[in-house]
Amino acid sequence: MSSESEESSYVVARLLNGLKEVYTFKELEEFLGIPSQVLWRYTSYSQFPERHTAKKILDAIREKRLVEKALREALLRQNEVVEEWRILFNPRILNLVGYVIWKFYSNLEVDTVLTYPERNAGLAVMAADWLLADVAVASERAYGNWGKLLTASYVSGERGEIVYLHIPKDSIPKDSKVLVVKSIVNDFQSLNALSSLVEQARAQLVGAVAIIALSDKWIETVSRLNLKNIKVLLTWTREGFYVNL
Repeated sequence: MSSESEESSYVVARLLNGLKEVYTFKELEEFLGIPSQVLWRYTSYSQFPERHTAKKILDAIREKRLVEKALREALLRQNEVVEEWRILFNPRILNLVGYVIWKFYSNLEVDTVLTYPERNAGLAVMAADWLLADVAVASERAYGNWGKLLTASYVSGERGEIVYLHIPKDSIPKDSKVLVVKSIVNDFQSLNALSSLVEQARAQLVGAVAIIALSDKWIETVSRLNLKNIKVLLTWTREGFYVNL
């Protein structure tokens, strides 16, 4: 990703819209040196900043680490992870997550964003929107109107059972580059099945993203798959949580 694309008026306006979930207009005015009335027009998309203004705003956001602080405040409450629905049903938080994913993966030219379970669809759509990619959602149900299916399974340590995942055969194009995204993971064993679905589709799994990891068990899963380009935004350790952006 070029700095020129990150500094575009559209990207900065979207970023400000996400930050508005945590910061007031008065706080953003103090942080960025932009009048709150102008910021309101940017966050509502009724007006977009000029190029030099967009660069000024982005520089201030980086310097003050506003995205990192906003995500930490949104994802944690009294050093405890918030309920998953507060993440998945909050468009502004998903917008910030989408921005982070875009920064990290835009150079990989992702074609398809794959997720599971269905409640993660909003996250996948937001990531795909930032990456200009398509979306595929795996399900434990094999719907009859899906036609030909790809099917894979994994052993869920949390549920103590084998879980089967299905996806329409044509939802992952051959030779496409696929990114897996999930909200909260523990051992991330589902990645084994998702990787198998991508392989069956004759596509390429180029990376995986989790917003929150509740343990470090996912590292072993990723290592066995020899998968690079892994991004976990917030990870639990014995010392507590830390943000990795």
